[in-house]
Amino acid sequence: MKKEKPSIVYHYAAINGTKFFYDIPYKLISNNIDITKNVLEGCKLIPLKKIIYASSSEIYGTPKTIPTSEKELISLNLFADRDSYATSKAVGEFYVRLFAEKHNKDYLIFRIFNTYGPRMDTSATGQVIPEFVRKITKDDVFTIIGNGKFTRSFCYVDDHVRLVIKLAETQSNDIFNVGDDDEITINKLAETMHKILNRKFKPKYLPARPYDHPRRCPDISKMINVINDKPKISLEEGLERTIKGLGHCYNKRDRR
Repeated sequence: MKKEKPSIVYHYAAINGTKFFYDIPYKLISNNIDITKNVLEGCKLIPLKKIIYASSSEIYGTPKTIPTSEKELISLNLFADRDSYATSKAVGEFYVRLFAEKHNKDYLIFRIFNTYGPRMDTSATGQVIPEFVRKITKDDVFTIIGNGKFTRSFCYVDDHVRLVIKLAETQSNDIFNVGDDDEITINKLAETMHKILNRKFKPKYLPARPYDHPRRCPDISKMINVINDKPKISLEEGLERTIKGLGHCYNKRDRR
């Protein structure tokens, strides 16, 4: 912070990955909160104008309305280890807002829905799209956790970057959903990826993780209204770019 002296800080740092929510919930919640506190301490050392915080759609839990707007209340389940991540993000929202108000700085909070693209972690601790790439290209049996009927919406990274920069340059002291409002089942996602990779879709279903949320789709009308922009890259095009970018994870025999 002292060296770069940024006037705008984008705080995206966190332990992420659904497997971590279940495997190391205490470490995850502790580290993520400490990371945010440390970033804010660093912000005291620079000529800060605005702090931008990457929160998560996970803070909505299982929302009452879908598509889900920023008016939806934060929903956390004390007995769900999965909510360790959501809790760390919700606490971070409070820290960022209160810090900004105390020090007379601007802030923005982005509640980010699934974002994907090349260079993602393809391990079991990564997110669903790169994990599916690895499973399709390397595993003998393609597995899906749960029945595949749960839904998510996916925003390609180039769209995400353009949208958040526009918001950062024009908005202050507010909360915005950032994502794509094209809702898709996990089955359909996997089937589309198999088609792109020229594989037969023969999934094996594994037991669902406890307290997983059946649907997730953002209402992005607030974002569209203020910047007159929305995601432009279709899921199929984004998947093709991502799969090409993750080519290093294929076995040689799998490369086309």
